[in-house]
Amino acid sequence: MSEIEKIDAQPETWDRLFANVGQLGVITTVDGAGNVNAATFATCVRVVHQPVHIAFTTSPYKHTYKNVQETGQFTVNLPSFDRDILEKACVLGLPFDRGVNELEKAGFGAIPARTVKPPRVAECHRHFECEVLWTKEWTGRVMVVGNVLAASVDADCVDDRGYILFDKVKPVQYCGAPYQKYQGPPYHHWFVASYETMSVATPYDGPEMAEHDKIVADDLHFR
Repeated sequence: MSEIEKIDAQPETWDRLFANVGQLGVITTVDGAGNVNAATFATCVRVVHQPVHIAFTTSPYKHTYKNVQETGQFTVNLPSFDRDILEKACVLGLPFDRGVNELEKAGFGAIPARTVKPPRVAECHRHFECEVLWTKEWTGRVMVVGNVLAASVDADCVDDRGYILFDKVKPVQYCGAPYQKYQGPPYHHWFVASYETMSVATPYDGPEMAEHDKIVADDLHFR
């Protein structure tokens, strides 16, 4: 692939860079020996505005969870709604042995992260390098929450204020595991494009509107 210019995003733009709030992510980790692992997760969510925290859920037996337990780091890479990218993302979900580099199996490119050991995925437009804050296991699942240490983005995917260009980044969501049985075998994964935007004013005339405007202007909803 041609060389893509990645730029470091300033901390004050990290929150707006992770739009939509919840979306499909490719999460890279490394084990204690430095072996790279990569997996796709439908449950990547920005859960805190400032500082920016990102959460995802997985299963306790997954290599991703074992790695974050060992190293305390992960990198979230956000893929776009492009068939080539999503086909490679599907490969990441296959049951490879621990220690196998899924990025290489899928044909993804890896570039070093700025602050953590798990690499960035070159073909993804946006990247969030995280340290683990806490994990919680329940009913056969585990939630991992990380604090963002650095974020980067393709230079042509944001405007001069750090807002993403949706027609460039093309956020994608996953329909969920049950949809694999919608047809097949062979079974297919189903994805949804989530980048058609609409600016909507609030049709209400009352004192609450002035209060709302102050909350937004003063960034009170970030606290």
